[in-house]
Amino acid sequence: HFYYNFYVYQYATGFASASYLAEKIVHGDQADKARYLDYLKAGSSAYPLEVIAKAGVDMTQADYLEGAFQVFAKRLEELESLVKQGVHRE
Repeated sequence: HFYYNFYVYQYATGFASASYLAEKIVHGDQADKARYLDYLKAGSSAYPLEVIAKAGVDMTQADYLEGAFQVFAKRLEELESLVKQGVHRE
C-alpha cells in the first residue's frame, strides 16, 4: 500500500498539517483553540481542505509547511542538545 494513491504524499501533508495545528493549539491564543473546536465539530460536512481551514490551516498555501518545518527544526535541536548532554542509551 506504500505506493498506492500517493500514500507518502498524503502521509507527509497530513503530518505537516497536524504538527502545525498542534503548535497553534498548544501555544496559540483562545481564538486558535476555538477554531480547532469548529474544525472538530465540522466532521466530514465539507471537503477536507475546507474543514481543515476551519482550524486555521490553509493547505493551499505554504505557511503550514513552513510552520511544520520550524517545529521539526526545534525538535531536532532539542534532540541534539540531549545527545550532547549524554541523555541517551548505548
